[in-house]
Amino acid sequence: MTTADPTGADILAGYAEQTEFATANRLSTRTVARYRNRADGLPWVQFAGKVYIPVAEAAAWLKNQVRHPNQRRRTA
Repeated sequence: MTTADPTGADILAGYAEQTEFATANRLSTRTVARYRNRADGLPWVQFAGKVYIPVAEAAAWLKNQVRHPNQRRRTA
């Protein structure tokens, strides 16, 4: 017998299932999986046999992926 959470809090609030995350961000699920498997990869958690992406942490991860051009490099 399971009981409902009396506070009404959703344990997965702030998380998106991998396929939903991929669709919402116009990515394939394979691309999301590749990002997860990188050494400095996209954060994720597995819960009840499904992969979930913490949306706020994914945004922070993406911000850390920004590359800036080398200022000393000459452009043609």
